[in-house]
Amino acid sequence: LYSKPKTVLRMHAAKTQLEQQNIGDPLDATRVFNQEHGDRIPLVLVPSPRVCCSCYYHIPSGVNTIVHICGDDGYPDGMAPPGIQMCKPWYNHVAYMVTQQSCTYNAPVKSCPTKDNVMVDCELTLVFAIGPDPVDVKNFVYNLGALKFNEFLAAECEEAIRQLIRVTPLSDVYELRGSSSQHVQNVLKVLDDKFKEFGVTFSKAAITDVVLNDELRRILQGTTEFRTKIRELDKEHEHNMKLITYDYQQKLSEKERLYDRRLQDIEADINVALVNRKKEIVNAESRREVATTKQEELAAVSKKRAESELNVAQAKAEQENAKLLAIATSNAESAKIKVDKETEVAIFESQQLIKVAENKALALKTEAKAEGDAAESLKVIREHNLEMAKLEVQESIARRAKIVISGDQGDSLINSILDKELLTNNISLNYK
Repeated sequence: LYSKPKTVLRMHAAKTQLEQQNIGDPLDATRVFNQEHGDRIPLVLVPSPRVCCSCYYHIPSGVNTIVHICGDDGYPDGMAPPGIQMCKPWYNHVAYMVTQQSCTYNAPVKSCPTKDNVMVDCELTLVFAIGPDPVDVKNFVYNLGALKFNEFLAAECEEAIRQLIRVTPLSDVYELRGSSSQHVQNVLKVLDDKFKEFGVTFSKAAITDVVLNDELRRILQGTTEFRTKIRELDKEHEHNMKLITYDYQQKLSEKERLYDRRLQDIEADINVALVNRKKEIVNAESRREVATTKQEELAAVSKKRAESELNVAQAKAEQENAKLLAIATSNAESAKIKVDKETEVAIFESQQLIKVAENKALALKTEAKAEGDAAESLKVIREHNLEMAKLEVQESIARRAKIVISGDQGDSLINSILDKELLTNNISLNYK
């Protein structure tokens, strides 16, 4: 069995070396500062001294230049102006040339113990600049220098990184990568405070890499993957819950919209029904008015027709009445003449009958008087016979005389024909 060779992970960048370099002509400063030097960065350039017969020199733009005159600062209040300097003695020369660019410094620190006493390698990257104030530039050149600054910065970076890693657990070391960590910003602030008096300003700090051995890296990678899966599951669960909540809210909104729409439909139906009812009422009122008007017209027409028919009927009735009256008058006159004749005959007959009746009555009275003394028991029979006789006389008169008798004339006629006392009173056979 062959074991797998272990892969040794190394940091990407080597430690940066900050240098002070010597150059010949001051005009080469810009080229040297812009040239790639690998892991070395020239911060300060020292041009060669001028020859004794030289009467001028050049100062390039884009660099901070310090000019010495017999060892003293030629421009104590600032930097030497760029351009050609004419009629200057040889002891007036360019002493130092400091870069104006921002420099990137890589500080790899190996075997830093974490809070869990696990060794890790860490790489810190800094961005700094010298100046741009002339006082800061001269403080850096005269009081610190590039070589001391290189040693001092390396020591400070290693100490700051070790302190930072020492308080960080192994599970969080990868979280230090980048420049957004508060701990990295604290390191940046510490370095800026320490080198500020020497004219160095740090603008950015970032931990670009953290290196572990293979086993720890796999463990942390597995832990990270597991945490990533947990976060993914949490996000998926949260997403599913959001979907469920969204579906619920959507369905609830649909139900509410449906309910509102149904309420609106019901209200619309109610309004339509009310409008239709008002319309039906108006139509019914109009139909009633039309029907009333028609009926009134029909009633007026019927009334006129009835009045005309009444007038016609009255005229006809008056004609018929006149005709009937004429007929009745003629019939009455003829009947009156006939009745008068018959009455005369009847009166005559009645007078004769009255005479006969009187004679019979006298005979009967005589007979009754004769019999009254003899037979009291025959009183009732005699009265009956008398009543029958009276009735026979009346019947005879009624049969022979066809006339209607009424009023005072009739009474006088009856009284003339019959004896009122004979016809109305009871006949008594007692003669005293």
